[in-house]
Amino acid sequence: MMGVKDFLLTLFVLSIPVSSMMVQAGESIQVGFVKTDIDSVEMKQTIPLMLFYPTNSPEKQVMFGPFSMNLAIGSPIAEGKYPLVVLSHGSGGSNLSYRSIIFSLVKNGFVVAAPLHPGNNFRDNRAVGHQSNWVNRPKHIKLVLDHIESSNRFSHQIDWQKVAILGHSAGGYTALAVSGGIADTSYIRWLCRQSDVKEAVFCQFGQRRDTGNDGQSTTVENVRDKRVKALVLLAPVGIVFKEAKSLDAVTLPILILRAEKDDELVEPYQADIIAENLPNKALLDYRVIKNAGHYSFITPVPEPLKAELGVIAQDPAGFDRRAFHRELGGEISNYLSRVL
Repeated sequence: MMGVKDFLLTLFVLSIPVSSMMVQAGESIQVGFVKTDIDSVEMKQTIPLMLFYPTNSPEKQVMFGPFSMNLAIGSPIAEGKYPLVVLSHGSGGSNLSYRSIIFSLVKNGFVVAAPLHPGNNFRDNRAVGHQSNWVNRPKHIKLVLDHIESSNRFSHQIDWQKVAILGHSAGGYTALAVSGGIADTSYIRWLCRQSDVKEAVFCQFGQRRDTGNDGQSTTVENVRDKRVKALVLLAPVGIVFKEAKSLDAVTLPILILRAEKDDELVEPYQADIIAENLPNKALLDYRVIKNAGHYSFITPVPEPLKAELGVIAQDPAGFDRRAFHRELGGEISNYLSRVL
């Protein structure tokens, strides 16, 4: 879950040089970029989508507002077939907040699709805490996959046996939902009554509106999208999967990276619940990132701006986010290359 300063965070991460975040691999690969919109008649929403991919075209400095990135905008994708990673950002967040991970994945030979979840992003967060958000988020990811699969430009260069979802926070929920997880958002209300949790940031973002008191079902049933072959979950929301059989349909390789000092998604109510309820523990790689906080998975911001940006830019004492991100994208790439 993201805070109110996500817009500033998104802008400032764009100012960090790409090279400072790259894993030293695939240096000859340039980063191609296109963006488009996907319209959903069913949800009456438009999903902004950014696609990052390997290209042989030279990168150029491109301005995003007052900041710049090195990209080959509109360039052809390099010849070959590539695994696909779809990124689901946190609640109230931005797809570009994970830019360091995205660029590392592309440099390691992945195509990355990064949608901005309508109604639950830094520009427009009106859906936060509403049941419709939990229902629509996995639909957004499925529409992204449909769009790429039908694209003359990209579909034939995607290896459709190697598709993964990478999700942070509420994006972790989204990844599990797309993979067949059955959620019950009434457990959010239950969790936020617990004395050790009710003051956590997670319970201050309007989540307690998911009470079901308006007669709306709190169950979110999802049919597994069989195109998805693996998941990477970063500090994921897990409380909605508290029912013992909620993840029975999720039988694919999963990497969970849990932040040891997560003050927002307090354990054992989140990642621990997911790990406990997954039916095939042999497919789970569960790692606790020592001393990390909930927002440590977001691309680092310049030191002078940390105080202004608040908790989103802050890490527990002694945690080096910049050093962590020099390794994180490569670790995710290595994991996906191994299991896909």
